[in-house]
Amino acid sequence: MAASATLAAPMYLKQARLDAGHANRDTASTLVPYSPEQIGRHERGEITLTPDDALIYAAYYQRPDILLRHCADCPIGRTRGQKATDRDLPIATLRLTNRLRQAAKEIAETLENIADDGIVDAEERPIFDKAIATLQGLGETIQDLVLYAATHGLINKKGCPASAKATP
Repeated sequence: MAASATLAAPMYLKQARLDAGHANRDTASTLVPYSPEQIGRHERGEITLTPDDALIYAAYYQRPDILLRHCADCPIGRTRGQKATDRDLPIATLRLTNRLRQAAKEIAETLENIADDGIVDAEERPIFDKAIATLQGLGETIQDLVLYAATHGLINKKGCPASAKATP
């Protein structure tokens, strides 16, 4: 007998459909190239959302945040520790401000000292690892703000501010 894994339902997918004005899967299937049944299976996590599926939903629902959320939940994103955390704008901004204040000067000095000889030796390794961990935490905090912007239509499909003009 084959073992089956229970997939986590991507709750954001149903919300994106509803936000796009599709109260049910039947009307959504007139927009996206999937049957109502397949949309439901994606929303319930019964079948894995592939990167191509995420691209399709993001484009048709006009929700670039679907890509951020999918990437945080894919095997590579989970392995790298990528997260997509919904935070209100004031909280995300305060977190970023605090992390920048604490980390910027300390990390810059630390990395300059380590890079002086171009080698990360055994004595410098724990300090280097701590600096990298801090930068990764800063990246997660930045990602929170990007997710907020994507969720609220403030960035376009390419991840640029929605008000930015496209260059030829």
